[in-house]
Amino acid sequence: MAFVETKRHINKPTQTYSCELIKHGQGWVLLRYVSQKAWNVVDTHLPKGSCTWAFYEEGASSVIWRMVNPKGQLLGHLFHICSDIRVESSGVDYLDLLLDVWIDAQGDAHLLDEDELAECVANQKISPAQGHRIKAIAARVLDHWQGDVKKMNERLV
Repeated sequence: MAFVETKRHINKPTQTYSCELIKHGQGWVLLRYVSQKAWNVVDTHLPKGSCTWAFYEEGASSVIWRMVNPKGQLLGHLFHICSDIRVESSGVDYLDLLLDVWIDAQGDAHLLDEDELAECVANQKISPAQGHRIKAIAARVLDHWQGDVKKMNERLV
């Protein structure tokens, strides 16, 4: 079933993606995307045909993407720090809060896009207090990502 992800940004235009709806529950959704091109996250190569399982839950402070290669082997998890997740019958919508956390297949964590956050604070697109709140959310993800992944994995079965 076609489903639309709408990703609103603080520092760039809104993006929309068509994806496959896998499961839908009260206030949560599990989606699947298959990459049409190769790309990299930190030092991890994601080949064309890699699959992203994406978990969105209303009230959560991050979106979780489980990324696997075309053979199904785990490449890593990407957490998008966000707010205002809304799950509806035909799509999901959220505000991206700039920072991402990448956890590679070995469990090594990387905080991404700190430069974008600093630029948005400097350009007054967000306040310094909002910037600190976003960093605090990322710190929580870095400390508790295993539990968030476990919750997502429970939805996969």
